[in-house]
Amino acid sequence: MADTSASASKWSDLSTRVISAGVIVLIALGALFGGPLAWSIFVVIVYVLMLRELAKLCEVEIPTLRRWIIALLPVAVLAITFVLPLAGPEPDGAEAIWTAVTFGVMRALLVAFVPLAVGLLLIRAGHRTWLAYGLLLAVAALSLIFGQLVAGPRGILALIGIVVISDILGYFAGRAFGGPKFWPRISPKKTWSGTVAGWVGAGLFGALVGPGLLDVHWALCALGAVVLAFAGQMGDIAESWLKRRAGVKDSSALIPGHGGVLDRLDALVAVAALAGVAALGFGIFP
Repeated sequence: MADTSASASKWSDLSTRVISAGVIVLIALGALFGGPLAWSIFVVIVYVLMLRELAKLCEVEIPTLRRWIIALLPVAVLAITFVLPLAGPEPDGAEAIWTAVTFGVMRALLVAFVPLAVGLLLIRAGHRTWLAYGLLLAVAALSLIFGQLVAGPRGILALIGIVVISDILGYFAGRAFGGPKFWPRISPKKTWSGTVAGWVGAGLFGALVGPGLLDVHWALCALGAVVLAFAGQMGDIAESWLKRRAGVKDSSALIPGHGGVLDRLDALVAVAALAGVAALGFGIFP
């Protein structure tokens, strides 16, 4: 009877987890295929929620009001950039297009990075953690926004695919084969067998879908996917370290059955940030 009760308790939140995941997936897909504006709004909202959780992880006893003020800074900056008038005559033709693109990029950069600078003044602990992880979040948000514009929904789905495949194969391989721990002090559940299985799965996925997205040989696509999968695993471990440092199990209780936004997107944050930097640095996309 005790074993039955324990088993039932273990799976008691399964329906909640499935429903929550389903709702999130539907909203994300709707935004992704709803066009650049819908996707940008969605990413900004997620960025706000992640800053809210990061503030709590940096300063555990932070008051709710100050936490929300910090989290909503991107929205405030975005509103200011739209309200302030542009000086000079109204451009037209090709100049108008170039001006719109230029100010769009400037607006995105301000929304991403100004809140981090202001947050340094409002956070009373964990300043280096706020700046380091906050920069990662900002770069990831920018990469996802511009990635949808440049690579389209397929490019974003490819990044998500790398994360999901690496995570699933890593989980099941780790459970099946066990073995030495990857980084026991920070993430005691991760094993080398699961880590390597994640690399293999991501590499195969990259070799299959990469050439259709990029004008690159399949072997390089596979290698790139493995590097991104490793970045995702490091993102997972980094967030685990943040939670251990703060003494909490989850980054928040926002998502029923799942914890916080950072708990669900820690790997994707690292993957998106690295993919964006690589695309910009190596000119992968035109």
